[in-house]
Amino acid sequence: MIMIKIRDYFFSLLLLTLYKSIFLLPFILFTAPSHSQVIIEERTISDGVIHKIIINQLDTLVINLLQIDIKNPDYSLITVKADNKLNAKETTSSMVEMLNDSGYQVIAALNADFFEADGEVVNNMISEGKIIKAVKFTDSPFNSFVNSQFALLGNGKLLIEQFVFSGLLILPGKTIIEIERVNSRTDSNSVTLYNSFQGKTTPIQPENWHVYERELIPTGKRLDTLLFIPGNVLNNPSEITIGNDGFILSSNNKMACYLEREFREADTVKVLLKFIPNYGNIISLVGGWPQLVKNGINLISADSTIEGIIPNFAFRRHPRTGIGFSEDSTKIYFITVDGRQQSSRGMTLVEFADLMIEEGIYHGLNLDGGGSTTMIIDGEVVNNPSDFIGERKVGNCIAVIRRKF
Repeated sequence: MIMIKIRDYFFSLLLLTLYKSIFLLPFILFTAPSHSQVIIEERTISDGVIHKIIINQLDTLVINLLQIDIKNPDYSLITVKADNKLNAKETTSSMVEMLNDSGYQVIAALNADFFEADGEVVNNMISEGKIIKAVKFTDSPFNSFVNSQFALLGNGKLLIEQFVFSGLLILPGKTIIEIERVNSRTDSNSVTLYNSFQGKTTPIQPENWHVYERELIPTGKRLDTLLFIPGNVLNNPSEITIGNDGFILSSNNKMACYLEREFREADTVKVLLKFIPNYGNIISLVGGWPQLVKNGINLISADSTIEGIIPNFAFRRHPRTGIGFSEDSTKIYFITVDGRQQSSRGMTLVEFADLMIEEGIYHGLNLDGGGSTTMIIDGEVVNNPSDFIGERKVGNCIAVIRRKF
């Protein structure tokens, strides 16, 4: 027993020394709060941006928490798709470098949504007001629910909500056709829109499908309704450069036959793209799974099957990534928990939600964890990713930025 205590003492001392060697700025040392976590270091990154490194001595945990005063007019919250393409992966560091090179100063960044092998995120995504992906239900292979998503609205309001895409194509004569998806694989007898984030070609449809694809050339906007005229008819897969505000309309089978007959060269067609519940203009949107904290309540403790979570994912200890905000919506929190390593065992979702609440998060969302878990501050990875090769390539990230002067 004495030898174990001595070993634990020297192990904690080693961790403390290691972190002090990484961060050269002066830090404040805190005493342990009642929940047995010791805040080892706290530093101010920028005005209203505070970084905490927390070590839990009892449970062997290393936690990074970033608190951001989002009401500071110098700061903006932005979502970034890897390589600006639906089907692409990059490390979070690489996406940060891209932002820094394009005229921004990235204060901090966090890996975000779950993604498929080709880099396509499984949930809805909006970046700077542009739709990167829009679906009604998650494309996750693990559940068919509407997963929770984190949103920043045009009026500055922060939300965690289960947004469902709702798109309409309105033809002359007021014929209304439902748009199933934006930038995602299509279903039979449906209409899908593709924009510049799709890449250079539209997805290949099954050989036995009748496909009708056509450019939509933008002509203007009335309130939230986009106006287009039909452009060239295209072959599938369509190899074309899509303009920033343009779309390719892709239809198949019964819908393809109908639109071939109804489209006229000089017609103005209307497109309405919304997310339900409709809170208005969404500037930034990323998905996660599941919502952990709502109104300061641990949702996982209250409902162990929320959003179709599975036991191996929810109740085993893994590396975790999360985002949340305070009750008054003035502060955003980035949070990571290292795991699958001797220095940090990870957390269950119940534990992760409790941690969020203890740190002041009133609404919190779980993001992609495991080997994806990455937090970057001032261009440096501050956590310890669990993959053997280090930082993993991921589908997207969320960042706090300010423009360089």
